Amino acid sequence: MLGINHNAPSRTFGAALGNNTPVICTTAMERIMITEEDLAQQFSVIIEHTHPRVWELLRQCYVKVINPRPYLTRANIKTCIRYGKYIGIYCPNRLINAIAAEKNLLTEVAEYMGLVEVVCINANSLLHDPLSNLKEAYPRLWLDLLWIVTQEH
Repeated sequence: MLGINHNAPSRTFGAALGNNTPVICTTAMERIMITEEDLAQQFSVIIEHTHPRVWELLRQCYVKVINPRPYLTRANIKTCIRYGKYIGIYCPNRLINAIAAEKNLLTEVAEYMGLVEVVCINANSLLHDPLSNLKEAYPRLWLDLLWIVTQEH
């Protein structure tokens, strides 16, 4: 029988789950710390396995979990609920209408995962916006978006 010693100091057991998800064991309870990248990946996996037709569209987009208030702590729970995390789907021009047509299904999956909403964002418009500081503020995101809008499928 496998058990957890609650008197032992806190440890990380990411390998126990078969991935890099850190699991923090505390003396009072077990908590699983899931990163925003893990949530985005799980969202994509659920769509891939349950809705393959929608996955064919989604795999051509950039999926990101967005936390509008990353500085909030669990101490102020009402504020945390009001500003919950949501899924941002950055789509190229050619797919924005097809993804938007599936928004109800995508929102249902997001809500199942504890996220509050799905937002479809036109990556072409964002990249070509003269007022955007995306390239300077988030260069990796800018490169990822540039990649998806230049791909031909």
